[in-house]
Amino acid sequence: MSRKLSKPSLKNYLSTGKVVIEEPQEVHEAPKAAAEKKTGEGKGVNADKLLGFFSEEDLATWEPVFKAGAEIKKEKLDLVGLRNFFRTMDRVRFTLYILESEKAAMRIIRSGVQIREPFLLFLLWDDIGVASIYSGENPVL
Repeated sequence: MSRKLSKPSLKNYLSTGKVVIEEPQEVHEAPKAAAEKKTGEGKGVNADKLLGFFSEEDLATWEPVFKAGAEIKKEKLDLVGLRNFFRTMDRVRFTLYILESEKAAMRIIRSGVQIREPFLLFLLWDDIGVASIYSGENPVL
């Protein structure tokens, strides 16, 4: 099964402040039976609810991105697994942020030792337009 998918592009976003929607691309979807096996992982997150946790500075950055159609999905949190991924991830493609409390400014994670409690959530931004949200034992989303 395939469908057309428009993806937001953040190319030149910092200099122009504009999110560009690229031409639709055809993507192939996994069969629904395989997708249903994942319980709780990869589910979409309400952008408005997520933005309610952000500070004013972070809202100015992330609101246009999420409103432009960036995919937001919730992932299961495993701190050790996230640290291992962080050590080997492509630093050009991925950026990992930590939000320590509601309305606090998000910080970019620069070292694996920063992936620890206390935190409200981690946001892993993939430059293809996907934000993965990792929240703790008391999920906020």
